[in-house]
Amino acid sequence: MDKKYNELTEKDYEHKSDTVDGEEIYFKTAVSASIPQDFINLETSQKLFIKHCLEGADTLIRKYQPTANIDNYTPTTLDNIIDLWNEDSAKFSCSENYFVNTIGTAFGQFLVKTYKMKWIMVTDEYGTDYATTISELNLSNFPLNSVLKAIEQKREGSLQQISLITKRQISEFKKMK
Repeated sequence: MDKKYNELTEKDYEHKSDTVDGEEIYFKTAVSASIPQDFINLETSQKLFIKHCLEGADTLIRKYQPTANIDNYTPTTLDNIIDLWNEDSAKFSCSENYFVNTIGTAFGQFLVKTYKMKWIMVTDEYGTDYATTISELNLSNFPLNSVLKAIEQKREGSLQQISLITKRQISEFKKMK
C-alpha cells in the first residue's frame, strides 16, 4: 500500500544524482499514494497577489543582491538572499511570511518565464497553494513552499537545484514523446 506524501519517511526515498548544464544535482524520489488535486486558474485577486509579491521581490533583490533586479535574477540570486535570511533574519525589515511570499513568487515567476510554466492554484487534502505547472507533462512546483522549506531546513542552493531538476524533468518528458 502506498503511503501518503506526509507519511513518507527517509527510508522510503531513493537518492539519486545527475548533471544538468554541467552542474551536479542531487534529489530523492519516492512513490506516494495519489491524492486528488484540483487545479484552478488564478482569479483576479490571486493575480494581483503575484503582481504585488513581485514588486516586493524587486525591492528585496535590489537591496540584498545589488547587481540584480526583478528583470535579471536567477534562482541562485534568490538562494543567496535565502542564505542571508538564514544567517540573520533580523537584518530584514519584513516578516517571514512576507519574505516567503515575495521570494517564492519570484522563484515561481522564474519557472514560468524560463520553462513556460503557468501559475495556478492547487487544492488537495493538505490545503490550497500557489503552484506553477505544465499540465500536459503533469509537472507542478510549489515555489512558495520551496522557499519556506529552504528556511525551515536551512537548505543552501535549493532553488537552483529545483530549477535544474525541473529542466531535467521537462527534458525527460520530451524524450518520451
